[in-house]
Amino acid sequence: MSLISIICHHLLLLGLAAVACLGATPIVAADLATEEEPQPALVVIIDDLGDNLHKGLAAVHLPGPVTLAIMPHTPFGTRLAYEGNRAGKEIILHAPMENHAGLRLGPGGLTSEMDEQTFKQTLQSNIASIPFVAGVNNHMGSALTELEEPMQWTMDVLEQQGLYFIDSRTTAKTKAYTLAQAQHIASQSRDVFLDNSIAPEALAKQFQKAIETAQEEGSAILIGHTYPASIAFLRKHLPQLDALGIRLVSASALLYEMDNRRPRPAQIKQLAEKTE
Repeated sequence: MSLISIICHHLLLLGLAAVACLGATPIVAADLATEEEPQPALVVIIDDLGDNLHKGLAAVHLPGPVTLAIMPHTPFGTRLAYEGNRAGKEIILHAPMENHAGLRLGPGGLTSEMDEQTFKQTLQSNIASIPFVAGVNNHMGSALTELEEPMQWTMDVLEQQGLYFIDSRTTAKTKAYTLAQAQHIASQSRDVFLDNSIAPEALAKQFQKAIETAQEEGSAILIGHTYPASIAFLRKHLPQLDALGIRLVSASALLYEMDNRRPRPAQIKQLAEKTE
């Protein structure tokens, strides 16, 4: 036996002896590694872009990966989508849906009176009207999101086009999120509305609620609007999230992350906070 063979033989025996003394299988470095728990994540969605260029651009220029929800067939929707994409923002369709208050939906409105073909064609046209669309959330919709059939049609279109869905949750009876999940569409529900009131103390209270939700649940989705007071508040406070240990992420980043982690703990959902 050569010298090298003898050395290798002795090293093997020593290794086996060490394992035997430990009474266990060899320890692999990967076994010792512990997966770090990610920082809590916050998604901020700004709704209602498209009708006003000045307000829309103010949202586009907010710091960080804010998600912009643009109304279909609006005068400035296309330009704001391009500007937002250039600024590193994620673009989603803010799909107008029938509400209980009978409020006007504007172009591309989806209603319960539509048959399946008309409904799907309208939604497809809405999506096509905005460049860079990655997902959809509902504008109003307190009536439509309570109905199973139109929500199923919605999810059929989103599945076909590979888009995610955020349920704005304008009614406690919404079926949208449940149907999106049943169809295996990347989806989540809004947790907090920022600006039902634009008083400074109200904005601060809702923003803090979103932070606490993210800390407790691992993530939160905050929806605000293009009100100047809301945009000014976010411009000031979004840069402070990092110091609080909160990551500001796009909606798709959160949904992808949640698909690859254990499910978020069940939350007790409150009644709809937004009056339409």
